[in-house]
Amino acid sequence: MIKYFITIMLCLALTGVKAQSVTATAPKNLQSPQVDKNGGVTFRFMAPNAKKVMLIMDDAKPRPMVKDTGGVWSYTETFAPDIYRYTFSVDGTVLPDPNNPYIKPLFKRALGQSLAHVPGSQDLSWELNDVPHGVLSQHFFRSKLIGDQRDMRVYTPPGYDPKRKEPYPVLYLFHGLTDETSAWVTAGRENIIMDNLIAQGKAKPMIIVNTLGYGAPEMFDPATGVRSKEAYKKNEELFIAALLKEVIPMVEGLYNTGKTKNYRAVAGLSMGGGQSLDAGLNNPDVFNYVGVFSPAVILLDPDYTKAFPNLDESINKKLKLVWIAIGKDDYLAPSVRKYIDWLHTKNIKFDYKETEGVHSYQVWRRYLTEFAPLLFKN
Repeated sequence: MIKYFITIMLCLALTGVKAQSVTATAPKNLQSPQVDKNGGVTFRFMAPNAKKVMLIMDDAKPRPMVKDTGGVWSYTETFAPDIYRYTFSVDGTVLPDPNNPYIKPLFKRALGQSLAHVPGSQDLSWELNDVPHGVLSQHFFRSKLIGDQRDMRVYTPPGYDPKRKEPYPVLYLFHGLTDETSAWVTAGRENIIMDNLIAQGKAKPMIIVNTLGYGAPEMFDPATGVRSKEAYKKNEELFIAALLKEVIPMVEGLYNTGKTKNYRAVAGLSMGGGQSLDAGLNNPDVFNYVGVFSPAVILLDPDYTKAFPNLDESINKKLKLVWIAIGKDDYLAPSVRKYIDWLHTKNIKFDYKETEGVHSYQVWRRYLTEFAPLLFKN
């Protein structure tokens, strides 16, 4: 936490927002975000020398903050029960909320996105309930294919038994671009969702694996700044290779899991959604279920016949489920609709839905809640 605070201070100093103003003159009880019982949320940021502070949220709606006589900028709005990502734009520099420890880290970035929780009824899948809870573990390993040290996160369901006669099924669940392996826990609340679904008898007890989604992590190195088509292609190819040749064998060596496709599902959001299509549709002998949440098909080869060279209607007998969903106002919706049209030309069977929402965890948490109960049914 101390390192995080120091990082914030340095960023403020370097961007013209004087760090002294944030610490020396800040009110002792500056609270941000402040959530009332009716869903009203007040965001605050101390920056008396700033000229313009904006609240940035997933919907990209401009939210100008107002400064009081003490130098505190604030903004208040009523939100429906959910969990919201947000940051502050301080004279053009984007920062998380220094008064809020609830944060979603970003890959290879010192700063992340703050999270505001507006509590709701206990029947919301992401709300913490008095039910048996699973265990979250983190594993570190060296990827020989990618050439770096990396991690993966693993959720084991309540009562996980390493000696159980019936092995556990596994959902490989991927994050989006700029996220890292904790994103599905911090913002997605996957463990809480699964605890609730399992306790309600809606989903089978399963293991969830969140592996790092970068086959070419150098794309994020400040010295390179490489985001070319070639870099994305390399990223995709090495990610899939590492998943099949390193991650899955490692998981099956560490945990009591089934070792056939009947015990494996793959799903993901945004970049991870495109990766799920790649992994699942190109490897129907490895996975039996494919879930796609707001997929970034724009990161795949635009010539889909090259991205999915062997895809034809024979896959309808090989996969039990292909499930695709996206928010109607998601900026990726046009590209996804184009991809859906292409799947129709190939006579591929799949479930597709468009819901209200943008490119955000508000839709992705709901998609996981709906998708997980469809898996591993006899």
